[in-house]
Amino acid sequence: MHHSLCAGLLFAGLVSCNAPQPQEATSPEVAPDTAVTQHESTGHQHLVPAQYLKQWQLPGLERWDEYWQKQYATDTTGDLRIRTADLDGDGGDDHALFLCNTDTAQRDSAYAIVVAFSNGRSALLASYPWAEAQGGIGMGLMLEPPGTLNHLGGEEGPDGILSPVELVQPAITVVFFEKASITWFWSDGAFQFVWTGD
Repeated sequence: MHHSLCAGLLFAGLVSCNAPQPQEATSPEVAPDTAVTQHESTGHQHLVPAQYLKQWQLPGLERWDEYWQKQYATDTTGDLRIRTADLDGDGGDDHALFLCNTDTAQRDSAYAIVVAFSNGRSALLASYPWAEAQGGIGMGLMLEPPGTLNHLGGEEGPDGILSPVELVQPAITVVFFEKASITWFWSDGAFQFVWTGD
């Protein structure tokens, strides 16, 4: 019995020597939020309304093929992802934003067109489900100047939208490269849209 007691104590001593020592509690390392990092790298994070920051991001301009960047060149109104003008006629600068939602497989799962008004309000004009691998984006924004805008048709309704439309303020056109385009314009206190290309 004495022999088995000594063997048991020796075994317990060996096990306790090899057992990992308790360590101080440390907080886990957290990877930086890539959406915030991407916003900051574009220099335009302050334009994205707060309620969209959690799920949506403003993509970097490098996401568009150089060909499309030349076709829809950056100018004083912005670029393919941001256009700035007084869109609602209140005298302030409004920002039309092209946002993307990237899924866990690093694919764009959706795009959204959002207007951040000069008075702090915002409006979601449209969202488009998509599944595009990280890389070139196949659509973008351009600005239509005030004046006559011919179109192919508009929102359904009892009155319809007759062509042409006389734009009082600049309007935002969503261009689906080599496919179609939709123009959003301010009328009677709200955005309306018409198809301006197919």
